[in-house]
Amino acid sequence: MFKTAREKVIVKQGIVVLAVIAGLYFFVLSPFLKEGSSILDEELERKTLEIKKYISRTGILPSKEDFEKLRNEKTGVESRLEELIDFIDPQKTRVSEASSEAGLYFIERLHSSVKKFSESSSSGGVKIPENLGFGDGLPREDKVDSLLRQLETVELAVEMLLKNDEVEFSAIKPLKVINYIEPLSKEVFYTELPVQISLKTNTGALIKLLLGLKNATPMVSVKEVHVRSDKASSDQIEVSLVLSAFKIARAKNDN
Repeated sequence: MFKTAREKVIVKQGIVVLAVIAGLYFFVLSPFLKEGSSILDEELERKTLEIKKYISRTGILPSKEDFEKLRNEKTGVESRLEELIDFIDPQKTRVSEASSEAGLYFIERLHSSVKKFSESSSSGGVKIPENLGFGDGLPREDKVDSLLRQLETVELAVEMLLKNDEVEFSAIKPLKVINYIEPLSKEVFYTELPVQISLKTNTGALIKLLLGLKNATPMVSVKEVHVRSDKASSDQIEVSLVLSAFKIARAKNDN
């Protein structure tokens, strides 16, 4: 079939090259090509879904300019949402992932706050509840972020109240956290972190506290206010407040 030995060598070399190319395709290139195809399919499906939503809303087929406008609007909404999340639940209030002793960090922070408030209230004779109601045990690491937010809420309220001489704390108590579940994914969407503060004070101090909480950063929600006064002519009142901070479940983008 082949006239010379040289032709036989060339054919054999060609067969070897083809075999090598086939091997490279199946064992090296094929997985990447399949992955690329999968990514393209997902992008195509996403674009198709966007088109269907646009048509159902407007009744017309979107143009290139419409797509660009939608993309800019989506980016703007996402940016504003991130700003809102950072206001409600700033990242700086979380324990650093580099900290290996989160529980000890919380205890040190708690004791520091107790010492500060005790020193500032001693001149006025105001008694601060022991450990601000948080106990003295070492908390579990997965509870520290929530406890820190609750402690910050207590610190904010106590600091405002101590500016008034007429205040007597009855109790401070961190309450059970409440998880709100996202209906579709069944994952935690956000967590409410309530604390209860009971005290005796006057109406002026209560009004200043409520105004201060209204302008607080990060946001603190006044969930409940119960007021009781024994005498109509007296300015002294007994107040029980439930204040809540919030922890938002952020997207996992491996930053």
